[in-house]
Amino acid sequence: MTRIRAFALAVTVVAIGTFFVQAQEADLKAVLKKSIEAHGGEANLAKFKGTTSKFKGNIEIQNMKVDLTGETAFQRPDKVRNAMALTINNMNIEVITVYDGKKMWVSTQGQTKEIDDEKILKEVKDSLQVEGAGSLSDFLKAPYELNSLGETKVKGKDAIGIRVSKKGQRDFSMFFDKKTNLIVKTEMRSFNAMSGQEVTQEKFILSYQDKDGAKVGKHVEIVNDGKLFMDIEITEVNASEKIDDSVFAKP
Repeated sequence: MTRIRAFALAVTVVAIGTFFVQAQEADLKAVLKKSIEAHGGEANLAKFKGTTSKFKGNIEIQNMKVDLTGETAFQRPDKVRNAMALTINNMNIEVITVYDGKKMWVSTQGQTKEIDDEKILKEVKDSLQVEGAGSLSDFLKAPYELNSLGETKVKGKDAIGIRVSKKGQRDFSMFFDKKTNLIVKTEMRSFNAMSGQEVTQEKFILSYQDKDGAKVGKHVEIVNDGKLFMDIEITEVNASEKIDDSVFAKP
C-alpha cells in the first residue's frame, strides 16, 4: 500500500550583450504568442481556469504494466484532485490524491494520510506551475524568464525549445512544433516519490482534441529518465470558471 501511495505522488524545471538578450527574448515571446493562438487564443484558453477531465490508459509499476482509469479536477493555479482506479494482480485499487494549495492527502482504499514531506510538497508546487499557467500568457511576463534551447526533433517533428525560469521554482522546458505551433513536449527535473530520487520527466502530447474553441491534449505519454511511465488517453474534458472548493477537501 505504501508503494501505491508513493506511485500516486509520483503522478500527481552568460549574457553576451544587452542587444542580443533583448532580441532573443523578443523572438521567444513571438514563439509563445504563436503557440497561444494555435491553442485557441488567450480568450479561449482563459476559460480553462477550472478543468475536469477523464482518462484511461496504463502505467508502469515495479516493471508491471497496470491498467488504469481516472478523473482529474484542476483549479488554476494550485488546486488539484486526482482519483484513479487501478487493476493489479486482479485486485481493484482506488487511489485519491488531493492538494488544496496548502495541504496534501493521499487516500488508498479508504485510508487517508496527510503528506507533509517538504520535498514532495515542493515537487507538487513546481509541477503545478507548468499547468497553472495553462494559458501560456503568464510566461510572457515577469517574474518568468525565457531562454532558448534551439531547434530539435520531438517524435520526428521539428520543434523549438524554450526553458522557463522563475526565482524560487524549478526550471522547466517546453517544445513547440514548428509547423503547428502546438506544444509537443514539456520537460523538467522531478522528484520521484517511489524511488526517492530525482528523474528527468518528459511529457509528450501526441495528439490534440478541440474543446470550446481550444486545443487540449488527447493522447499523452509520460517518460521518466527515458523509460515510459504512463500512457493515457484523455477521453473527456470540461471547462468552468470555478470548481467548488469542496472538491479539494480532504478525501
